[in-house]
Amino acid sequence: MSLPKVETPIFETTVPSTGEKIKFRPFLVKEEKILMLASESEEFKDMITACGQIIENCTFDKVDATKLAMFDMQDLFVRIREASIGSTQEFNLICGECSKSTKYEMELKDLTVKGLDSLPDNEVKVGEEFVIKMRYPRALDVVAEDKQSDIDTIANCIESIITEEEEVSIDDVTKEELQEFVENLPVESFSEMREFLRAIPVLTHNIDYKCPHCEAEQLININGYEHFFA
Repeated sequence: MSLPKVETPIFETTVPSTGEKIKFRPFLVKEEKILMLASESEEFKDMITACGQIIENCTFDKVDATKLAMFDMQDLFVRIREASIGSTQEFNLICGECSKSTKYEMELKDLTVKGLDSLPDNEVKVGEEFVIKMRYPRALDVVAEDKQSDIDTIANCIESIITEEEEVSIDDVTKEELQEFVENLPVESFSEMREFLRAIPVLTHNIDYKCPHCEAEQLININGYEHFFA
């Protein structure tokens, strides 16, 4: 006699950076176990890896989480969490004045990607020689390196080099070659690349908060997804 299987509902969401429609299911006990292990670890890399595994499981392996922009990965994870556990999340907010904490319940629909409407050009022209095409930082980049310099971070976010003759994918060059390439760029071009990264969209929500202990009024920013590992 075979055991019965529970039918899980199917939901749909949109990848913020591309507008692509993605179907997903809620996470199950096996995914909740992944979350618990990552929470116990308290390592940021483990949290990202856990989120990526859950996204891939719940999107039926249609999404390669390591290639998602960080804000896309965060948004997908929050939408899956919303469908799995509920539309609200309770946080401990810490007052910036008296340092006392207060429980606060937030609607997850209020946590959205900001900055998509004011993106800088992702192509940096270097003199008359070539153009550097940039991309958003990915989860893969964060997991791969513990500590990165500005040069490392920017090098990881180059997608390709475009000349008059060809477009060279960064996948076709070694890490050492890419490092040397970035180190020999003009300072002006490097600054433009840095500005692109500073303007990347973020998953965020601002809370107008009045502390019940000291009555101080302040704006508290919720961002990322570290809060969802409780």
